[in-house]
Amino acid sequence: ENQKFSKGIKIFELGKIFKKKKSYKEKRMLVGLLEGGDFYEVKGMIDLLFNKLGISNVWYDDYQVSPEDSKISIWNSKVCAEIKVDNQEIGFLGEISNNLLKKLKIKNKLVGFELDFEKLKEIASQESAYSPVSVYPAAIRDLAVLVPKETKVIEVLNIINISGGRLIKDIDVFDIYEGEEIPDNKKNFAFHLIYQAEDRTLKAKEINKIHKKIIKTLEKNPEWQVRK
Repeated sequence: ENQKFSKGIKIFELGKIFKKKKSYKEKRMLVGLLEGGDFYEVKGMIDLLFNKLGISNVWYDDYQVSPEDSKISIWNSKVCAEIKVDNQEIGFLGEISNNLLKKLKIKNKLVGFELDFEKLKEIASQESAYSPVSVYPAAIRDLAVLVPKETKVIEVLNIINISGGRLIKDIDVFDIYEGEEIPDNKKNFAFHLIYQAEDRTLKAKEINKIHKKIIKTLEKNPEWQVRK
């Protein structure tokens, strides 16, 4: 009954959990839940957190549920991602599974995340020691990609990150659209690409070269179309 009056609730908590493998292990986790929210809204919160902490090389991988977790996973496997820094898994992001919502008698969609706080703290301290904040201006370019409906945004993000290299400071997903002017069985992803160097102001010619490289790499997939 209280759910009628609780739309838009956001909950964040730092606390201890216990995970059992061979023995119980205590971990500190930073977790958050957004009621009635959107996957990309929560991703934006996480991206902002990493940006404030000066953590770069963040990317989102396909969620791989382990056999022992498959029956008790809290995540909707179709709308979930592993959060990684370089090749290190640091947490998860996604919609809470419908099965769990039904068991808890929750009618509204929940989107959440969990981050390993000790890993987060360690990476942030390393970044602050070795990666000073750039004093040089950033440049923003927009990019839209038409893809099959089953394509995950993470797939496109990873290609952009790899192709752009170190000069891609951040990528924001600002729109996912299906509807008028979009062919059947297709959807459109729209991104802000943020270019920035730590040691110089990037010239337009340099940015254009990287941007064209990203477009060329994306278009190697015959089912993807960069909308110009």
